[in-house]
Amino acid sequence: MNKKLTLAIIAAGAAMASAQLAPTFIWDGSDTEGRVITGSDDEKSGYWYDYNDENDGGDSKFVWPSDVEPNAYDNFYGPLCEAYGGIKGTASIGTGAEFPYLGLGFNLVNEEQDGGDISAWGGICLTYSSTGTFKIEIGVPNEKAVTGYNNYVAAVSKQPSVGTQNYPWSKFKQATGWGTEVDQAVVLGSASAIKLKFEASADFLIQEIGSNNQCGNGSLPTPAIEKGMAAQSFKAQLSGRTLSFGKTVAKAEIINLQGQVVMAASSVKSMDLSKVQAGVYMVRAEGMSQQIMVK
Repeated sequence: MNKKLTLAIIAAGAAMASAQLAPTFIWDGSDTEGRVITGSDDEKSGYWYDYNDENDGGDSKFVWPSDVEPNAYDNFYGPLCEAYGGIKGTASIGTGAEFPYLGLGFNLVNEEQDGGDISAWGGICLTYSSTGTFKIEIGVPNEKAVTGYNNYVAAVSKQPSVGTQNYPWSKFKQATGWGTEVDQAVVLGSASAIKLKFEASADFLIQEIGSNNQCGNGSLPTPAIEKGMAAQSFKAQLSGRTLSFGKTVAKAEIINLQGQVVMAASSVKSMDLSKVQAGVYMVRAEGMSQQIMVK
């Protein structure tokens, strides 16, 4: 019996015992709990989380709006959505890992990442804006054994203004040449998480995610990031250790990969970065976020 068929049978056995989730679902940016309702009866299912490449030697980080803090229950995504009408941030890809990445996700069944049947969803819809590409990934229990970490993914294109896209299951594919091939029906029958994986830096807003054709049917708040992106008519230029904006900006911040502001200035047209340590930073000024490499 070949390896693909053996693993498919093993995974199919797990899928038979997996949780039956809701036939449709929709999450939107009006959420103040930071939780996706998937149909699981586990009270800890569906909470948003983030992950990165730290265990692979990487230093990729999310940079979140500086005016949002976790609430009394240590929940960050609820307050973030309340402030910005969705999950707004900057994915800052570092240089430490061979294949750098970071992402957002939510577990479908429970914190133990047991599997649930999502076949009836027909796919995933997304209402979003992003200055870079990313992927929607289907997680499975015991990824190392089942897919060899080569999970099914759908490619998401960049779009500067908020819009809705549908990704039917036919758009989800495994990469070729590595990992373990598994029949898609097996994966859909025992999925553990939905993840949004970034492998390139981007400013983004996730305003809705749901099952196929469920997004874009309601009234959503005007996202603050849209206003910020509309204002991005300029880019910062780094020449040596001098950062120039091309015009006077009211406020500019230099942010490290840990999300800390290492330098800030007001009413400036340029900044002297001679005292900043070499490394990767994000520049934030008047709605513009941009990654720079200080040498």
